[in-house]
Amino acid sequence: MALRSPVFGEAWQNDIATAAANTAYAVMRGEPTVNGAIELARNAMAATSRLAAGLLARAPSGAVACRAGCDHCCYQSVGVTPPEALAIADHLKTTLPDAQLARVTRHVSECHEKTRALPSAERFSPDHPCPFLEAGRCAVYEVRPLSCRGMNSLDAGECATRLRDPEARAAFLARGLGGRSFMEPIRASQAISAGLQLSLSELFRLDMRPLELTAAMHLLLTGPESLADAWLRGQRPFEPARGADRGKDPGLGEPIEALGLAPGRDP
Repeated sequence: MALRSPVFGEAWQNDIATAAANTAYAVMRGEPTVNGAIELARNAMAATSRLAAGLLARAPSGAVACRAGCDHCCYQSVGVTPPEALAIADHLKTTLPDAQLARVTRHVSECHEKTRALPSAERFSPDHPCPFLEAGRCAVYEVRPLSCRGMNSLDAGECATRLRDPEARAAFLARGLGGRSFMEPIRASQAISAGLQLSLSELFRLDMRPLELTAAMHLLLTGPESLADAWLRGQRPFEPARGADRGKDPGLGEPIEALGLAPGRDP
């Protein structure tokens, strides 16, 4: 498969998006399945981490401020694609004892109730941590979303001030600009996500509009088991997890449906 026209301004991002689309086509070839979607998401997660690690390794020693226990970026709305959400839910259901899974489900639902009507600007607050943040660490780190894998910062102090100082937070939201980061890992994660969206939307007619993480996990942990199968049949069972912004936030936007895939070499 090949892109009919560029999705990104830089060729290397288009190459990554094309590779992700071909991987999706190979994994989901034939009739898509829930297990196939989960496998695809895990492949994409691993690929994003490898790319981000390779890109960050080129940075000067000590330039990247992110460290274990540094959680300043874990207090905001996070966009995920349906396969990512399925992989996270599968991880929780297959690794946690029943009692712990029930506790996590209750916590996710409580967080969802607090944030379900909030726009992304109001979600950026120390009052609204990610439901999977535990003692400053990610409880689902193994299956964390693609967008989380590309994030990085050059100044942890700046991140802390931007989140926790009301005036700095208001100024940051008014400007609409991100903090100082190496952009290549972020762009790599965006390219992989775009490849997934393109391939599953255009080739298999699946609803690949990104979801809000907390809302999606609430839906998958408390909703019917048939939800994933309904999605594979081309329905839109994830609609309630689209988030309050409904596409206004770049992380929760529409898939790039107008820029599809054209037949090329068989992957």
